Amino acid sequence: MYYLGLDIGGTTIKAGLINEANRVLESRKVPTVIDDLGSLISKLTELIRDFQKSGSIDAVGIGVPGLRSTKTHVIATSPNIPCLTNINLEASVADQVHLKVVSENDANAGAYAEFICGAGTGMQHLAYLTLGTGLGSGLILNGSLYAGASGYGGEFGHTVIDPNGRLCACGRQGCVETVASGTGIVTTTRERLKIAPHSLLNEIAPPLTAEKIYEAAVRGDETAREVFAETGRWFGLACANLINLLNLEMIVIGGGVMASGEVLLGSAIEIARQHAFASSFADCQIVQSRLWPDAGMIGAALLARDR
Repeated sequence: MYYLGLDIGGTTIKAGLINEANRVLESRKVPTVIDDLGSLISKLTELIRDFQKSGSIDAVGIGVPGLRSTKTHVIATSPNIPCLTNINLEASVADQVHLKVVSENDANAGAYAEFICGAGTGMQHLAYLTLGTGLGSGLILNGSLYAGASGYGGEFGHTVIDPNGRLCACGRQGCVETVASGTGIVTTTRERLKIAPHSLLNEIAPPLTAEKIYEAAVRGDETAREVFAETGRWFGLACANLINLLNLEMIVIGGGVMASGEVLLGSAIEIARQHAFASSFADCQIVQSRLWPDAGMIGAALLARDR
């Protein structure tokens, strides 16, 4: 039996065909349409039909960066994809392709994938954090994907740590993801460059990105290294809060920013060690994803299979 997973990102839709052994047999990418619902649904249905040419698909899962209700299956809001507001995407797609379709928050899908066949296999209590444009998060508690009362649980990136802090894409101030994310890294860098005229970062051709800042850090640029150290401090505090709150066995970290590896992760782990209860920290491993960048896609397919 075969299951198709679709992971809708802010710029790209990733699609992969998964078999019963949780293996990705083939995958494709297409650009995301963020402001036209009809065009987005057309993109999704075209992808599904394209995969159907290769063989029978038993179910389709869709990972969405937004709040999806477990009661109505309606996506209440998706800050980075404005056309996905108050829409039952799975019903709209199912009507077109005549297959079983399920949807889920993309970070929840990633958490489920890591739990089933990734770094968190065998764990009962884990958090999956994705450091990309924002900070996505999904929780596995007591061996089950945690959704909360309505399906909106696990939005750790939008917990407020500084009510007078930076404006977040969600419209509020001081969310964790404003300082611990790719966007946060760029903002922190721009702030520091105002007092660092000799930094290598001043010579980088626009646009400024977390990847370019990381490259400057590797080349020894002091400002870039300070930016990653500061980001690591914020991220480490966030991990400490999760560890103290939930007594987790593991925090799995994915997302594009984690290409920076130990430049960020080493600092974050040390800060988490300092601020979490020692006994709780000892219970919890902080590791990189085994399935990134395909965790959301794989998890969406597995949820389509298991629901």
